[in-house]
Amino acid sequence: MKKGLRMKLAFSLVSTSVITFVISILISLVSTASMAESPIKVVGATTVDLVAAKKLFDAGSVFIDVRDTRAWSYGHIEGAVHLDFNSDEFVILYVSDALDRETPIVFYCDSALGATGAMAAFFASSWGYKNVYYFREGYYSWMASDHPVEFNVATIEQELPSSLLVE
Repeated sequence: MKKGLRMKLAFSLVSTSVITFVISILISLVSTASMAESPIKVVGATTVDLVAAKKLFDAGSVFIDVRDTRAWSYGHIEGAVHLDFNSDEFVILYVSDALDRETPIVFYCDSALGATGAMAAFFASSWGYKNVYYFREGYYSWMASDHPVEFNVATIEQELPSSLLVE
């Protein structure tokens, strides 16, 4: 009887160890996937680098920032339109005729670590937009290159500790 109980306990411990191991592997895989970069290519869109994005900017293309409102208020490409991809406002591209489907549009988010710019470009092309560009490097590379940006000083000042503000 004791031998049977020991075997059950041993099996139970092995089962628990195996389950724990499998769960830890799954967590590791999910964590790794969430840190993955955004896709390099997007079906229906042209991926552009910083140089090409600046040329599109200079040519008057419409830049669409798909980051959340907080990120947008900290800074965005000068003249960009804000359509938060994770809110209802993004769907305006689908239902509205205000933007000609032939107009060159450039989608971006923070950097190549964010996938919302890629998803936005994909949806826009599937909704019939013909000149869709995906600026994969995003806002941070644009800002680091000293290209034109806009930001809300009041929002930034609200976030800073008062000890850093000049009176």
